[in-house]
Amino acid sequence: MGHLRKNPRFTVNFGSTFAGESLAGQGTITNLSVGGCSIESRITPGAQSVMGLKIQLPDSQWPLEVEQAVVRWVRGNIFGLEFQSLSEADTTRLQQLLYDLEQGPLVVMHRAAY
Repeated sequence: MGHLRKNPRFTVNFGSTFAGESLAGQGTITNLSVGGCSIESRITPGAQSVMGLKIQLPDSQWPLEVEQAVVRWVRGNIFGLEFQSLSEADTTRLQQLLYDLEQGPLVVMHRAAY
């Protein structure tokens, strides 16, 4: 029996960079929620690693910054992060993006055209 997630997840394809105490890399965010994300990357951290994350959003030249996230699982070249700390402004940006994704991908792409 699978467990229920606290927050809905959305399939995305956003570029990202991440850095922790002993590694740094870039990858593609494959799904995203208000509480975390999964990243596909050639560089994978160990479980429980703590890192910062920058997410390149389609509607902005400025990345969304997660100040602190914890690696909760690693499977091959994909790992899952739980967000621990975001600024109030980035929390608002993330919530707006997820709201737009819930409305449908065309809303995000239309907003990105501005």
